[in-house]
Amino acid sequence: MKVRSKFWGYLGRFVLLYTIVYIVTATVFVAIQDVLPEAWRIALDFFKPYRAFDLLTVLAQVMRAGIMALVFYPFYRIIVKDKNGLIVLFGALWGLAILGSLEPLPGTIEGMIYTETTAVEHLLVLAAGAVQVIVFCRLFLKWENRSSAGKRGEIHE
Repeated sequence: MKVRSKFWGYLGRFVLLYTIVYIVTATVFVAIQDVLPEAWRIALDFFKPYRAFDLLTVLAQVMRAGIMALVFYPFYRIIVKDKNGLIVLFGALWGLAILGSLEPLPGTIEGMIYTETTAVEHLLVLAAGAVQVIVFCRLFLKWENRSSAGKRGEIHE
């Protein structure tokens, strides 16, 4: 029973924090995007790698975070307990963002190959993604370690 409640706590923290960090990042990104010269944001306006806050965007991020939390859960000890957990989680999340796109968005391998997106647009999306992921990773690992402090060893036993 304890394992199940630990899992739901982990899942809730992951989804909540991921969604909040995405909303903050998207809000800042869209504000920056709006002040760029039009020639520098053609692909950003078309593909909208970050969208303004609305219900559909939040639901999509909740689903995305839930799936990622499920994928990463078997690696919980490596990510949360290991001294290199931050690097592992950051690399996995940022790598998924760059390599795992279903469409040729700016800041993805497909976007670099199949679109005429400018280097500025690619770099802007890559930088925003890196900031989003590192902020999420640091906050999540801090929260996760605090929530399991004093309960070490109970997660997978």
